Amino acid sequence: MNTKYNGLDFIKSNMPEKPLLRFNGESIEEFEKWSHEAKEKLKEVMGFDRMKRAESGCCLIESKEFDGYIREKYKINTLENMEMPFYVLKSKEANNGKAVIAIHGHGSDGKEGLVGNEAESYRNSIEKFSYTYAFEFMDKGYTVYIPDLLGAGERTLGIYKDNTAECNDINNALISLGMSLQGIILFENMCLAEHISNEGFKEINCCGFSGGGHSALWLAVMCDKINRAIVSGFLHSFKDTLIYNNRCGCNFIPNQWIYVDMGDILAMAAPKEIYIETGNADKLNGERGTLGVYEQLEIADKCYRLFGKKIEINVCEGGHRWYGSFVDKF
Repeated sequence: MNTKYNGLDFIKSNMPEKPLLRFNGESIEEFEKWSHEAKEKLKEVMGFDRMKRAESGCCLIESKEFDGYIREKYKINTLENMEMPFYVLKSKEANNGKAVIAIHGHGSDGKEGLVGNEAESYRNSIEKFSYTYAFEFMDKGYTVYIPDLLGAGERTLGIYKDNTAECNDINNALISLGMSLQGIILFENMCLAEHISNEGFKEINCCGFSGGGHSALWLAVMCDKINRAIVSGFLHSFKDTLIYNNRCGCNFIPNQWIYVDMGDILAMAAPKEIYIETGNADKLNGERGTLGVYEQLEIADKCYRLFGKKIEINVCEGGHRWYGSFVDKF
């Protein structure tokens, strides 16, 4: 294979060793200034300036009772001409006064897999990836909010007859309009967090696995209403993975690699509590495995050390899946 023919050498040589927005300061004051400016730049490349918030509105669609819990389905206005459906799980026995947004990744049938309501064709992947983690938080007394991200669950365009994710198709259209799929996902999850904040909870947290971990990280970084987050199966350098493994359109934002790597994004969450879990055999970490994960963690920990804090990580035995190793920390 000629890597000069196929552009691989060209792509690698243009990926910066040190992204433009990496933090170089030594104080909390410098961090706060950097964090604000970096977030604004990232919102810009995501296309936030082209996203217009819809008039607030939330509607109950259905309510079903199960043994020990209630599952409600709502839809919320997010952007103009856009609505996002989501489930709410409420235990009949436990209520800790807190809410958590549980975000799905790929292979879950959107929100359905997290509540055990997936189509038959998704059953194997739900079991393989341990996708029903919404119940783990409900059992601890959380009110659990589970949204459908754009391109999954009820929010597909219907292009494919199988379980192929539509992120590429939607992202291609959005970047041609000056936006991005991950930008839309973040914007809508922030709308959901805003809605939840008006419900009187004493704390709002978020969690997610794989692509859901990616989106949970963005939400924790960009949304002041989020207190803590669990990011499962998604912390690695772009150079290690996103050319080879994570090729889905939800991972790609125009110009992002020039400005930040994953560790830089994580750094902006300081001093919030962020818990990272990954499998020691998770192929999505790339050929270097957890070495790349720890490198990104160190980039973020430089900022956390300014606040006398440290990000917690669990490297679990196994591959790419939700482990739930930090659920008891919440």
